Amino acid sequence: MDKRAFRANVLYILEQDVSGLSTEKKIKFMKKWIRDYEQESQEASKVEDTHDLIKVGILVRTTMEKIVREQLMTIDRTELLLDVKYCKSTFDINYPFLKKVVWDSPLSDQRKINGYDRYWAKDITINQERYLICNDWYERNKPKFLKWLKEIENK
Repeated sequence: MDKRAFRANVLYILEQDVSGLSTEKKIKFMKKWIRDYEQESQEASKVEDTHDLIKVGILVRTTMEKIVREQLMTIDRTELLLDVKYCKSTFDINYPFLKKVVWDSPLSDQRKINGYDRYWAKDITINQERYLICNDWYERNKPKFLKWLKEIENK
């Protein structure tokens, strides 16, 4: 909640006529709410700080394994991560997040794009299909990945 909305809520509560509550009691409750809100904000920033310490590539790999373990990857989400335009707009990466493994070609060849390894050697199984995960991540991609991750975990 931004400061403007918070202030509007405080003023709204002060103006309300609640039977049995004086203005002093309302202020007392609001101070408690403010302390609780500040504590939640600090806890949220601590979580973000732990993400700041982890390199983006390691963060992507470990969280993808966690997402798959918790069965948060639906077929629709998987299809979106195969689309280069979606990945560019969502994560600002130049390649599809996932690449489906083809059985008739060596895995080492499938990892390459224009002669460079753009996918990790270790594949991941999502919905009984094998995929490679893009390894072309930079620190500038981390905020967008964290935003996507938050959306996935909240749904």
